[in-house]
Amino acid sequence: MKKWLLISALSLILVIAWGLEASAQSKKEMTFSGTHYWSSAGKVFPVDAGRLIMQPELMGVRVNDSGDGLFHGASVHIVGVSYRTKGYSGFRGYETWIDKDGDKMIWELLDTPPGATTSPARLLEGTGKYVGWQGTIEYTLQFPKAFPEGTSRGICRETVKLVSPQ
Repeated sequence: MKKWLLISALSLILVIAWGLEASAQSKKEMTFSGTHYWSSAGKVFPVDAGRLIMQPELMGVRVNDSGDGLFHGASVHIVGVSYRTKGYSGFRGYETWIDKDGDKMIWELLDTPPGATTSPARLLEGTGKYVGWQGTIEYTLQFPKAFPEGTSRGICRETVKLVSPQ
């Protein structure tokens, strides 16, 4: 009886281990880099002489360094809120990528860690063919001189890591 229980338990462990390995192998991991270019006419809410809150709504387009592939030429829409004071600049935003078929990925943009040169983002969810995907982004920003006055422009360099469920 003990021998039968031991064989059954080992068999169950092997089946679970093989199932998890097969599941992990069916996932597809990908990494790519690109740039998105955006413009904004965000709102600024001065708190006092040294503090302000900003609410940007950014619209743009992203391109992959490879010149093709997933989300090359996708529309980008970002809504965020920033708090700025001497010595502190906090930002939280939500970024949506819309591909040529209208399917979306929604990202949460997080504060830049102290002393870091890149900012993180994490994939919250996807729609259509991107349901169940997971991902992260590391990005850096540049702010060219904007025109007309009261608008802003940005260049966002990013490295994207995605895992599809299949």
